[in-house]
Amino acid sequence: MSMRESRRRVTRSSVRHLGVAAAAALVAGATSACTGADAPTPRPTVEGPSFTTIPDGGGTVTVDRLEPPAQSPADVTRLLVSNADGLFWSGTSEPGLASPARAGQRYRLTGRCLPATTGGTLVVDVLGPGEGGSAGAPSRPMSGPRVATLTVPCDGTEVRLDLRSLPAGSGELMVTEATSQVATGWVVLTRSS
Repeated sequence: MSMRESRRRVTRSSVRHLGVAAAAALVAGATSACTGADAPTPRPTVEGPSFTTIPDGGGTVTVDRLEPPAQSPADVTRLLVSNADGLFWSGTSEPGLASPARAGQRYRLTGRCLPATTGGTLVVDVLGPGEGGSAGAPSRPMSGPRVATLTVPCDGTEVRLDLRSLPAGSGELMVTEATSQVATGWVVLTRSS
């Protein structure tokens, strides 16, 4: 056998052994991957949620209840408003413990509100003394003309308006059509010293 032929045999023999060794390595790798021995842990392809979850039982939420001031003997009228937009609103208007406005007495309008949406405003008029009753309801006097107005931006701050005097007999509070997007609010007319 010549040198050339022996090189071919060695080369072919080496290639055959190399091929068998490679195949054995692949089989061993596949077997270990299937059995879980030393297999790397795959990373998840979906990321976790990007929000904060609330544990069972819920969390604590602070809500401004917007309570009006406690009633006092100086209150002339109290107006509690909710869901107000223009002349459409729900709530109550109550006479206070003080009598309607008297001439020569100082008064104060105080109000506060929270918006239904950004930029809400509560606008309330103080009405003058009522005029005679209407034909259909003679015992119920008609509201008088506007004598003062309080505009309250619904940002949670308390707004005050001092009035030097009001016409005698006035004091009714009325939500105006300039009111917009009020979730809840109040206005109180009181005597001031």
